Amino acid sequence: MTKSTLALYQKYFVDREFERRDLFQIIADRFTLQCVLYPGSFVHITPSFIFPEVVYVDNDRQARQFFDAPETDELIAQKKNYSQMAQVRYHFADYRNGFAEDPDSFDLLISQYAGFVGQDCKKYLKTGGLLLANNSHGDAGLAAIDRNYQLIGVFFLRKGKYSIRETNLDEYFVPKSPIRVTKEYLEKLQKGIAYKRVGNAYLFRKVTG
Repeated sequence: MTKSTLALYQKYFVDREFERRDLFQIIADRFTLQCVLYPGSFVHITPSFIFPEVVYVDNDRQARQFFDAPETDELIAQKKNYSQMAQVRYHFADYRNGFAEDPDSFDLLISQYAGFVGQDCKKYLKTGGLLLANNSHGDAGLAAIDRNYQLIGVFFLRKGKYSIRETNLDEYFVPKSPIRVTKEYLEKLQKGIAYKRVGNAYLFRKVTG
């Protein structure tokens, strides 16, 4: 591998201790998942260390070069914790405009710091599939009021390790201020609002199509 090819992953994820490998491993240990979709991924290839088939979507030209490089495949082969060959696909695209993948074909949709992925890419997620979202742009908050999704877990990061809470979930997404939270409000705001109880990330199940 060359330093120039993998420098972005090293800089933004390894050096910042932000790979979140244990977060993905918690999900893999609890659910049988095969196909994962990661729109707005940039070069965050950590999911491919855990899940055998991951599709990445990003319109950053540096990301395009990164995924085209054979060194990226070599790194995944070194780091993966499953026996089969990793399947990695990358679409150089704005996920909001669509890309060449079949609807209802993914088990897990990842939304991390990339806007309203849970809404714009909902059609690609199987009914019964999972959405992993944070609330940096309000995506988790929007999923919480979306009848297509049901909150099933809240992740916490303490002393560098993730854990999941799967009980008393009705305590989350309760606004601190007496405001009416609507889809239109969150889309206009473009960021998460203040809630009485919060986690670092949230896990939803797609319950309807």
